[in-house]
Amino acid sequence: MTDPAKASPDEIGYADAVAELDDILAQLDDDGIDIDVLSELVERAAHLITVCRGRISAAQQRVAGIVETLETSEPY
Repeated sequence: MTDPAKASPDEIGYADAVAELDDILAQLDDDGIDIDVLSELVERAAHLITVCRGRISAAQQRVAGIVETLETSEPY
């Protein structure tokens, strides 16, 4: 299985991205976090947020298309 932390945006699923974001947030709560690690985590979190927003947008468009099809289709 692909490691979600190394997956490209097309490979990582929404649930995996959210889980990784939760892990990053837990790490960011550590007051002793190294500044280099901090910047890497913030960069990864920003990337994951972009992935999640894209997944949500795509899902909204699919649902809107389905609803539109249902509203314009002939009843049985």
